[in-house]
Amino acid sequence: MVNKKLLVAGARGIVGRSTINHFSKLKGWNVVGLSRSTSDFDSKIEWINVDLQNSADCRNKLKSLNDVSHICYSAVFEKENLTSGWTQSDHAEINLNMLRNLIEPIDKNSPKLQHITLMQGTKAYGGHLGPFKMPARETDPRSMGPNFYYDQMDWLSEFQKTKQWNWTILRPQLVFGVAARSPLNIIAAIGTYASISRELGIPLRFPGGVERIGEATDARLIAKAVEWVGHNKIAANQIYNITNGDIYIWHHIWPRIAELFGMEHGVPQPMSLVKLMPENAQLWGLITKKYSLKNFSLSELVPSWRFADYIFGYGQRPNPHHMSNIKIRKHGFSGCIDTEEMVLELLREMQDLRILPE
Repeated sequence: MVNKKLLVAGARGIVGRSTINHFSKLKGWNVVGLSRSTSDFDSKIEWINVDLQNSADCRNKLKSLNDVSHICYSAVFEKENLTSGWTQSDHAEINLNMLRNLIEPIDKNSPKLQHITLMQGTKAYGGHLGPFKMPARETDPRSMGPNFYYDQMDWLSEFQKTKQWNWTILRPQLVFGVAARSPLNIIAAIGTYASISRELGIPLRFPGGVERIGEATDARLIAKAVEWVGHNKIAANQIYNITNGDIYIWHHIWPRIAELFGMEHGVPQPMSLVKLMPENAQLWGLITKKYSLKNFSLSELVPSWRFADYIFGYGQRPNPHHMSNIKIRKHGFSGCIDTEEMVLELLREMQDLRILPE
């Protein structure tokens, strides 16, 4: 069998990590990870440290890649203020340039390139601006920009017109997975918040707003979808929503999280984690020593608590984000995952990795 080669941009992120773990176990695949940081994977894979914001660095570092057959692009630039940056024009410009800096040299140097998977999300439907039409469908009209999803899609579809390869865009809901140093990793936020609460001897209280129904997407499910779209002609130049297939309410999951950490569950108490959690950084350092955890600081595990406040609904009106999965299911992808079980599985995995205490 002729080996295929998958290039994963954003390799240390939530989606990138799950995709690498998935494809590394498949026969006939070689995997290359791209990141500004060095590899922290246990498995030995080809790794390239590259700054996607630097076009010269990309040209120099990627010129030896002449046999890439597939690309999974999950890299993203986020500003320090995170959610506020999503509507700023330079945020869109930087993310577009990152994609171009990667695709152009790979397209030039790898004549066997077959497929590119590009990650998006509910911002494609204006989810960061407020409520949108539900369930969101891939054919829905765009919201007002700036929005780097639109810029990336327009550039990629135009650039591809004279090429032999094709692309697929995946639009997941809130993505859950295992990763460090990711500003969008809600599992790390939940785990550290629970651990610190337990160490303080207080019950686990949901810190967000009123009950609301949500949807999620397991990064492991996305990895399977990346494999599926790369093999099936029906997925060529298509956009797909992808979620776990069920719904959840945080208030119902919280007692199960408390049980996992062996602590009491308390009544909800809305509070800003942006304000409170950085003040507990020293306590987290003591926790890592007490339980012999890997030496991640709190700011490394959760670079931005703003995302947690946003996802938990602190200080906001309920803003449900529901997307239709009908298209991808009709086209043949039927994967699904129980969201409540997923949250517990991923927290246990971070415990097994000695990132969180048991």
